[in-house]
Amino acid sequence: MAGAAMTQPNRAAGDPPEPQDGLPVSPLARLRLLVALDALLVEGSVSGAAASLGLSTPAMSRMLGQLRTMYGDDLLRRAGGRMVPTARAGELRLRLRALVSDAEALMRPDPAPAPAPPLKLGIPQHPPLARQDHLLPEGQPDSATITRHLFSIGHNHPPQERLARYIATIGAGRGRTRPLDETEAADAFGIVLDGEADPIQIGALLVALQYRGVTTAELVGMARAARRGFPPPTGAEGAPDLDWPAYRSPRNRRPPWFLLAAKLLAGGGHRVLLHGFSDGLFDPVLKALDIPVALSLPEARAALSQGSCAFLPLSAIEPQVQALLNLYRLFEMRAPVNLVVQLLNPLGAGASVFGVPSAGNARLHGEAAAQLGWSRSLSVESHRDVAQATPHRMMKLVLTRGAEAAEIGVPPGDAGTPQSQPPGYDVADLCYAVWSGALRDPAALGTVLDTAALGLMAISAEGPDMAEARRMAAELWERRSSAQRRV
Repeated sequence: MAGAAMTQPNRAAGDPPEPQDGLPVSPLARLRLLVALDALLVEGSVSGAAASLGLSTPAMSRMLGQLRTMYGDDLLRRAGGRMVPTARAGELRLRLRALVSDAEALMRPDPAPAPAPPLKLGIPQHPPLARQDHLLPEGQPDSATITRHLFSIGHNHPPQERLARYIATIGAGRGRTRPLDETEAADAFGIVLDGEADPIQIGALLVALQYRGVTTAELVGMARAARRGFPPPTGAEGAPDLDWPAYRSPRNRRPPWFLLAAKLLAGGGHRVLLHGFSDGLFDPVLKALDIPVALSLPEARAALSQGSCAFLPLSAIEPQVQALLNLYRLFEMRAPVNLVVQLLNPLGAGASVFGVPSAGNARLHGEAAAQLGWSRSLSVESHRDVAQATPHRMMKLVLTRGAEAAEIGVPPGDAGTPQSQPPGYDVADLCYAVWSGALRDPAALGTVLDTAALGLMAISAEGPDMAEARRMAAELWERRSSAQRRV
């Protein structure tokens, strides 16, 4: 009858429960999902996990979707072209490995059963890193033996032995590795920064991490090691209002409009610390804009107290990190150190702005900054290595306040596409001319104002949104004093 409530057919006592939210409810089906998650974490890819379990890739992809629904977490994210586990997946990893490795051991025929060991409840401290679903050649140690050997190397062993364990943990090959936890990553990077690593170990560690992609825990651990001796990022009295990492590639010769934005914020009373490479890339523009270059942390504090804006070279912050970045010419590729420098925050500002190359890196930096104690951070996806607006193209932002993250899309504006450098101007002359008003360049001015707006969004604890921040930046531009314009 129309409007009558629909009744469910009678269910037999042995019928399986109905699925809810697309998830299986039978214990056996859910156990199958856990085995699938273990394979995903071991293999690091949907196709690899599917092959290891004899499933199709679409079937494994559906199971990953069910797992994400079940846990309310991404579990695996794209980073560095690969999939890396989230923090929640990292928490589950050892328990899953213990569960599946014990199940594999129970199903493996043992030609000479040994006496059963005393029953121990709980999870093994270090279950095997790899799945063991085939007979090994004679003389080859199984995964459990290899794992026991690795974890016999403890915190009291010599630094190079500990670092060797970390390299083997992340670099032994697909299906035989796991990410480092925060403590391990901090110890590994600390050994490198203290000069206690063999040079070959440094290359092995960096390449293994870069190839697989860095997890949040690994980035946090490395950043903690690099930030030893720096104040916590709490924005305490005397700390900058905004930390602005500027580690732009030397090959990028476009005008650094973000320097004008930083100076504009400083003119509005916000203390801004810029830090970047020590190669003199920005020196002419810094001089033209009268932004002081500090050669030590005390000098940077003094400069901020006098003028609200300063630039601190990396060599004055952490020379060993500078040396690691200089390895680029030996690798011809980036390394995790390029991510770590964004999180140095040497004077403990409560807020930072980051320029990142992808959505995965935006979330990665936001999560890492929050775990390191930042109150606020803003990641800009459309400009790599330094936060600079791109008003001529779509901007994707990730704004993090505490543990809360919001993704914001900013459509292109109407200021137009940046023009090529006018004849007769070098970069410093061009930046000075735009700042002083001697040259009218709507596209350049739009970039400066939108970049300043990004800084205002990061600094504020409650807001503003992009539209309000743009209005505030425009007011700062109109109010900048004649003394500021002359610099």
